[in-house]
Amino acid sequence: MPETLAFVMPWFGPDIPGGAEAECRATARALAARGVPVEILTTCARDHASEWTDQLPEGLSMEDGLRVRRFKVRPRDANRYYNLHRRLHLAGTLTSFEEEDFVRESINSNDLNAYLEAERGRYWYAFIPYCFGTTWEGVLVAPDRSLLIPCLHDEPFAYLRWTRRALRAVRTVCLHVPAEQALAARITDGQSSVFAQVGEGVDLPPAGDPERFRRKYQLEEPFLLYAGRKAPEKNAPLLVEYFARYRFTHKDRPLKLVLIGSGRMRMPERLRGEVLDLGFVPPQDKVDAYAAAVALCQPSLLESFSIVMMEAWLCGTPTLVHARCAVTRDHCLASNGGLFFDDYFEFAEAVDLLRDNPDLRRRLADNGRAYVLAHFTWDRVTANYLRVLERLGAHLA
Repeated sequence: MPETLAFVMPWFGPDIPGGAEAECRATARALAARGVPVEILTTCARDHASEWTDQLPEGLSMEDGLRVRRFKVRPRDANRYYNLHRRLHLAGTLTSFEEEDFVRESINSNDLNAYLEAERGRYWYAFIPYCFGTTWEGVLVAPDRSLLIPCLHDEPFAYLRWTRRALRAVRTVCLHVPAEQALAARITDGQSSVFAQVGEGVDLPPAGDPERFRRKYQLEEPFLLYAGRKAPEKNAPLLVEYFARYRFTHKDRPLKLVLIGSGRMRMPERLRGEVLDLGFVPPQDKVDAYAAAVALCQPSLLESFSIVMMEAWLCGTPTLVHARCAVTRDHCLASNGGLFFDDYFEFAEAVDLLRDNPDLRRRLADNGRAYVLAHFTWDRVTANYLRVLERLGAHLA
């Protein structure tokens, strides 16, 4: 009898923002298209941004062609969790007792864990991402039947004892790139289950039209593009700060900053008219924005892959990233598709170089596109997953 691959995550839905959430949806669909029986096991919580309570009906449903089973959220002390979250963010660590409380008060479901145990004979479990109770506790229910897709970042969550335990417990840890694997090896002191670099699949976008984007949003000047959540953990405030300094010191060199994605940022008065915050835009507008930009600037330090870099390269645009993010820096080095900066002066020099050299921009973008097509097509990534599952002895067809 064929077994089923179940993706286990805190929440699931077609419109939920977030890199791990999007990766789960896309990977499940890609494997299902290759004939793998796939299900989603999740809670009744709506998404990360909402209250982690039952907001969606429990039970089985079909969503976007996938079987989805939802389970009631375990009662939790939200205030205790948020206080410990703040302490972890500020101090970088928790005591052993605090960590136990933190994991216990994260999102989880007793009913989900009971289902994982009762049905372990007919499922293989793929937990994604690492930093929630559904994974920290869930991987211990049936570790011999479990994979972990951690989406691992170099952040305080990653160094918790529960994270180390999860990485060591499962049969295989599926990782995106060498820098993420190096972080996992460092966290586990080399005492982990098998690591497998599977990558992440990237959809090929439609052709972008830079002039259409400029006309629609009345943009004549060259511009840098930021795509993603406008949040401190994504280092978006640093980009705005650096851009403001650049405009102050380069008044004779017109340049704007365009922001797309969720969240809002308070802008200094001196940047009025210099920064265009478009929020969410239609998919074609996003592609057109990539095609029109001088470069995509990805300043985040907390990335395990960075899908926006891949999208920019596929749309013919180079990238500019922070040197202290090993994942995005290594993408640039491996592809020769972008530049990186470690301080404002390097940022300004890179912007000038990209702004003034269209031939350089084109070469970098071409290199980046070739890199994506060589490593991160869905055919390649699904083949990587199928090899992992075959090696584990899963009977999924």
